[in-house]
Amino acid sequence: MLNVKLMNIVITRLFTKGEYTHGSLSIDGTRICCTLENANALVPSGDYVISLLKCKQYSRKMICLHGSAPCSQCPKLKLVCSNSTLPCWCPQIKPGNGVHNRLDGSILVGVYNCPGCIIKPRDIFDALYERIRKSISRGNQVLLSIV
Repeated sequence: MLNVKLMNIVITRLFTKGEYTHGSLSIDGTRICCTLENANALVPSGDYVISLLKCKQYSRKMICLHGSAPCSQCPKLKLVCSNSTLPCWCPQIKPGNGVHNRLDGSILVGVYNCPGCIIKPRDIFDALYERIRKSISRGNQVLLSIV
């Protein structure tokens, strides 16, 4: 029998105001960073298996919530609302400062600055990505729970 360990990532949604939802991300019970989501395009609460997939939109591997995301069929940009061109729906954990017009299920990570804004997103994302990558390379499964 294989000894597969499980990395548990939990996103706790703390409050919603206007078009943004602030939250907290923890790994195995230890708080890591803050999260920010568009309240109009929230990923449903539940459990998701995390995978690292090459995203055509960002031309790099990203932290995807759905292991079966059809990245090979993803157009570079897709019209998702009447006045903006955004990536097609592919829920991901990614860097970014604000959620205005992000209707693609993005979960942004960073340090809380003020309502609707987070700072240091690239530093936090890179550290989180590396931690998940190392866990997956060791044969562990990464599970995300959104509550």
